[in-house]
Order: sequence, then structure tokens, then C-alpha cells
Amino acid sequence: MRVNYTFSLVALLCLLVTVIYSGYGQSIYPTDSVLTMPTTRFLSLGIGSSYVRLNDEHMSPLNYNGGSVYAELGAFKRKNKTVRNLAIGASYITLGARKDNREIDPQGQYLWLNMSYSQQWYIKSLFHQTVRWYAGGKINSHSNLRLNDQLDGAFITFLFSNGLYASSLMEREVHISGRPVTIGWQIDLPVVNHLIRPSYLNIYDFVNPEGDWLDERLEDSNWRTINSFTNITSTISLTYPQGTTNALRLSYQWDFYRVRTGLPATSATHSFVFAFLFHY
Repeated sequence: MRVNYTFSLVALLCLLVTVIYSGYGQSIYPTDSVLTMPTTRFLSLGIGSSYVRLNDEHMSPLNYNGGSVYAELGAFKRKNKTVRNLAIGASYITLGARKDNREIDPQGQYLWLNMSYSQQWYIKSLFHQTVRWYAGGKINSHSNLRLNDQLDGAFITFLFSNGLYASSLMEREVHISGRPVTIGWQIDLPVVNHLIRPSYLNIYDFVNPEGDWLDERLEDSNWRTINSFTNITSTISLTYPQGTTNALRLSYQWDFYRVRTGLPATSATHSFVFAFLFHY
């Protein structure tokens, strides 16, 4: 599983570097024009597919995977030297595990919801003034809920995280078929996160009449930095204008997290999204 993640990331980085260094097209906005770029606002509606690979020993030692439809809503604003982006994405996936000669075929439902707001400021232009570099931060709230009838006490397991991230964005404009196309790459790294995970098998004290499920779950929560909760999000996008106002965007996002303390958990989500951008 780790080999597949590494191969995907290396391939995407090679593609990005090739695009940045290539002589195909000319930059639309030279360095000095960043300060005078027109204000742009879009509402976005996206649909696509997502594929998840998950191993969480709080739930099971097995490796689960599955894919399904992915939907996303968002808002984007560019003004002078600032880029702002709001995104809400969700997916509902049926996860399965390889049988490996077992008599049972474990399956479960996986609900995935992510909400984020990022803001970056223009830093400088790179690569002979063809690439704009922005840096800033992102606030991210992530939830995933797993339902599995075959796990008895672990019928419901989950991971909730809310955190602050460092964010970097690189953009280049090129002409394709006579139209100005924006190629972008954003990468986000965690600074600090508040993480909520259940105890092993989500064991709840049903005998105690004064027991409170929510309080017990909150007791399991704690603050994590990048050394104990690694969460990397990489997004590559291609934005193609339609007429003088609206646009289309094709994007690929790789979202990876690993919990290193307690019982470990590793997840990688690959999402391909085709979005309509409506100017407002």
C-alpha cells in the first residue's frame, strides 16, 4: 500500500514540474501585473469520484478500500495579492477487505465529510516570472464515520479532526487553444489538530447507568502536532474559462493521514473532481 502511495505522489510531482518548466504557452500575468489583477469571484459545484484505502487498528487490523461518487461545493475569490477558497466535500463509500482465504467477507459503510477555508498571499514569482507563489494558512475540519455490522462493539468507529494548516499555492497561466488556462498546485501541512478517536473497538460502559457516551468520547480527544498526526493534502487543478465569466475546473486531490500514537491508523483518499465555476 505504501508503494502505491509513493508512486502516485512521485508521478504527480513529475507531471507538475514538467508543466512548470515546459515552454508550452506563455504566462498571461507577468510579475508586476499581480497587483492589478481583476477581482474574481466564483461559486463552484463539483462532482467526481473518490477512492479510499484505510487501515485503522481501532476498528480492525485489516486493510479496507473502496470507491464511490464524490460531491463538492465551494467559493473562490481572488483579489490583488490574495487568494481565498472555501470548500465542502462529501462521499459515501462501501469499503471491503480482501478475503485472504477467510470465510467471511468483511464490509462496511464509510461516510467522509471535509470542510476547509484557506487564504494565501502572493510572495513572489518564480521560474523566469512564469509561476506565481502564494503562501498562507488553512482551517480544516475532517470527519469520517465507519459502520460495520460484523464488528459487534466496534459497529461505529470514527475519526474527527479540526486543525490549523500551513498552505502553499503555485499557479501558472498558459494559452491552450487560444484560451488562458490556469494550472495550480496547492499543498497543505498540519500545524496543530484536535483529534477525536474512540478507544479500541469503541468500547462503551453500558453497565454504568451514569455513563455518557459523548463524555467518554471527548475524554479520548487530544491535541496533535505533525509528529503524531501527519496529514498531507495535495491538490492539482486545471481551470479553463468559459466565455468571459464562468469556468470549468478539473482537479485531483490526494489526502493522506497517519495517526502514530496509540493504535495506529493510515488512510489515503484519491479524489477526481469536475467542477462548474459560476461567476458572481
